[in-house]
Amino acid sequence: MLKVQTNLTIEDVTVTDAKGKPVYGLTQADFTVKEDGKPQPIKNFQEYGTEIPSAQPAPPALPPNVYTNAQPPASTTRAINILLLDTVSVGLGGQAYVREKAMNYLKSMPPGTEVAVFELGLDNLHMLHGFTTDHESLEAVVHSYQPDMALNPQGLRWGVQVCRVLNARSRATTGGLDAIAAAVSAMPGRKNLIWFSVGLQQITDYASMVNGLPCLEDLRPELQRSYARLNAAQVAVYPIDPHGLGEGDPAESLGELGMDRNGHSTFFSMQDIAANTGGMAYHMRNDIDAAMGEAIANGSDYYSLSYVPPPSKYDGKYHSVEVKVDRPGLKLQYREGYTAVNLAKPLPVDKAGKGAPDPDSGFQAAVDLALVPSTELVFDLRVTPSTSPAKPGDPAVAGMLNPKLKDKPLVRYVLLYEVPPGEATLLDGPNGTRKASLEFDAVAYGEDGVKLNVVRDTVNFTLKPDAVEHFTKNPVVIPLQLDLPPGKVSLHAGVLDVNSQKMGTLEIPQIVAKE
Repeated sequence: MLKVQTNLTIEDVTVTDAKGKPVYGLTQADFTVKEDGKPQPIKNFQEYGTEIPSAQPAPPALPPNVYTNAQPPASTTRAINILLLDTVSVGLGGQAYVREKAMNYLKSMPPGTEVAVFELGLDNLHMLHGFTTDHESLEAVVHSYQPDMALNPQGLRWGVQVCRVLNARSRATTGGLDAIAAAVSAMPGRKNLIWFSVGLQQITDYASMVNGLPCLEDLRPELQRSYARLNAAQVAVYPIDPHGLGEGDPAESLGELGMDRNGHSTFFSMQDIAANTGGMAYHMRNDIDAAMGEAIANGSDYYSLSYVPPPSKYDGKYHSVEVKVDRPGLKLQYREGYTAVNLAKPLPVDKAGKGAPDPDSGFQAAVDLALVPSTELVFDLRVTPSTSPAKPGDPAVAGMLNPKLKDKPLVRYVLLYEVPPGEATLLDGPNGTRKASLEFDAVAYGEDGVKLNVVRDTVNFTLKPDAVEHFTKNPVVIPLQLDLPPGKVSLHAGVLDVNSQKMGTLEIPQIVAKE
């Protein structure tokens, strides 16, 4: 068996003229690409953003009792946009200001602009509204948005207390960026992440920050993995600093959140995040609603090109990327490099003995909370009451039932997972075999939010050479059983490809279990 694995590097490039207007009609021959100074042949090339937006297509009809996390086709091939309301770095005082400015943009956003609204909190990421071109529904959700309380270092003594706040914020931020990448990874094309934020203290200048605050954690490895995930999902980040100009700015209650001990703005970290994902950072302006419009317009018209990078190992080294257009007077914006990071490999254990968390723990948390549907791995789920009599070997109680439901009447459901061909990652095993591993999870909640039951099962596959082709061309179908009490139940489900750590999750808002 001859196996060839090829990585493909995608670069989304916005091209503007001297007046900042998008330039259309360029061809592949106009572009040249270099990695680490060496020319790279362009394998794929496409221009996006010139077509007229079409009506939102209806999602394909599913059979009764079947649910999917597959996304419906986009209404256009233009970039889609994510508005991220960040309560981690922006205090409550600044949230009202951000909300007001976001509302101003949404009221006048160009027809056909597709936007989703997310909230980043200290504990998790929430999707407040899915992707839509309906500006009225987006306005309504932003208008009614009530942010969570945020940790604020103002009034705290400089030192350990502030470090704890900043470390918690930075970890929440990298986790939120990872979750956004997972949520949109299966959606084709570019996504513009419009992020109201004051940046991350940890990456402004870590060496100088350590001298001033030795308790600050070095989160650069986690951040590089976040960049890699965002790049793989074609997410360009556009941070917008809610601080304005002058003392009278409505967001001045943000105080020192955007400043380090020496008074240097963490705008440098915003620039770092934008540069590593192909976006642009906005700073020192009061018209942040206009900045939001500029960011969305900047990322709407672009050229997508790809190349096969030179063979290299996941060595954690930075590789520079240079894109040029053979026409004078044009400005190009794109991701100027990447760090070779193996996303399937857990973070190494540090010198203090603190290792990366169990790879499955993040997946299980994503299923439990059902915060944002993840589409890295696509699957269908059929949920039906069991009508067949119990078989030998069937459990007396299916799942990890809430102890309070012991001896209560229960309805047994069959959860039939179907994973399409090609979603499971195959690794080499002994004697020419190939190995795959999938984890299937489901968590049921009652109307009062109490967890009713949980079922988790990891299925391992060891395939002989003559069975590999059949496995890769046919879906994986796995049944699980789950006992539920009568009444209204919400079900959170997910599938994890253990070898690649790709996940898919979905939420079924309501199932009526009858006796």
